[in-house]
Amino acid sequence: MSDPNIITQRQIQALEETQERLRKADVPALYLPWSQRALNPFPLASSGGVWGDQAQPWASNLIAWYNTITVITTNNGTNFWTVALKDAAGVTLASFTTAAFTVNVSTKATAITSFTQPSSSNPFVSIIATATLSPGAIFIFPALALLRTGN
Repeated sequence: MSDPNIITQRQIQALEETQERLRKADVPALYLPWSQRALNPFPLASSGGVWGDQAQPWASNLIAWYNTITVITTNNGTNFWTVALKDAAGVTLASFTTAAFTVNVSTKATAITSFTQPSSSNPFVSIIATATLSPGAIFIFPALALLRTGN
């Protein structure tokens, strides 16, 4: 017959090994909202400037980019904003336009989940809004979901 203490010790060891495997396999997504900056209206005179940036001290993959946009006054198929997510080298990772958005109505843009991934050494990503003709001022409320892939 087996000693009950040995059986219990083996079961405890098996549980500890399983817990350690799960701990190593669990790498949660990191949601880094861009709310560290006051997101004021983006005037036409500043078109093309970096509006927000998020440091990335580790290698990561972009999972999803969410945006709620409000364009004040003029916004239509002729006068609109192009909002782009770019890496440190200025490569566009994803973008969309506000041409179909209703003026003075906060609109949730379709979540972007297909990206050109930044290089593993990329230090930050940024949002750049560029005006086509003369749209009204823009409010951008973004969030970027990242999956950490390195140290």
